[in-house]
Amino acid sequence: MRESVFGIPIRYETWDKQDSLPLYIAGSYDFCIAYIAEKRCLIVKPVEELVTLPALKKQIAKIQEVDNVPVVLELRTVSAYRKRSLIENLIPFITEKQVFLPFIGTMLTGEKEPEKKAEKFVFSTQQLFLFYLYSRKKRLYISEASKMLPFTAMTMTRAVRQLENTDLFFVAKEGVNKVIKSKYRRAELFQKAKQYLSTPVRKAGYMDKSQVTSDMVYAGETALAEKTMLNPGKVITYAVSDRNFDKKLLSDELVDPAKQVRLELWAYDPKIFSKDSIVDNLSLALSFQDNPDERIEEAVEELVEGELQENG
Repeated sequence: MRESVFGIPIRYETWDKQDSLPLYIAGSYDFCIAYIAEKRCLIVKPVEELVTLPALKKQIAKIQEVDNVPVVLELRTVSAYRKRSLIENLIPFITEKQVFLPFIGTMLTGEKEPEKKAEKFVFSTQQLFLFYLYSRKKRLYISEASKMLPFTAMTMTRAVRQLENTDLFFVAKEGVNKVIKSKYRRAELFQKAKQYLSTPVRKAGYMDKSQVTSDMVYAGETALAEKTMLNPGKVITYAVSDRNFDKKLLSDELVDPAKQVRLELWAYDPKIFSKDSIVDNLSLALSFQDNPDERIEEAVEELVEGELQENG
């Protein structure tokens, strides 16, 4: 155990209240009492992968019912996405290189990631990347992706090469078959790849409800409300490939929410990964890039964490 945290002394005591916790919490962490700057707190170290943010908040609340002290997560590393969530929700944490302890005054060291020139994925590469994530396989045969994605052999080759150039993947050959394998688990991979990913939405506008076709699926706030606790907007939003719709039919003006729908024109077919007539979770999250609405941001975070949570 460390004897100080960035120059502040720490002393430890055993914690003997695990038996008062639900078994699923008691078995998920190692516990000890710590005095940081003479402030008593409880250090909890996950024994497996950390749960999603909503589940974590509930577990911390349960722990504090047993011992009402600040609960500090001890983590080996923390992704930028996870770090931001913890800070926004005032959840203390310690890693080897970073500290966030709001109960004694916020302290955060910068764990700088190596800077890279972020060349955005072309959309064929982005689709291959999403296909890899949705496959939930550590090793993906390119031949399998070729059967599912509408690419020529040359387009697929370029997409694989662009993935490899990010240094996020290993690419190998097994006989005549090419295989890609990520260097990271799904949640960390998505976070590290965000600098290369783009919103699929090229244009959005309004049209009459009578123009809705089977090529269109729910998107935008409509889809996000279906998948999270977000309240749905007044206007239904759909998405369609920009190749399957005449942009001239879109209006910039919403005149009558009862008679119009909002339509997003996407750079790729929004049905390619969709289920139940709703766009896929990760493309949906990317469609809200740079949206300043805190409601949206929170719902997108919930959506992404749920999608990328590891099973078992």
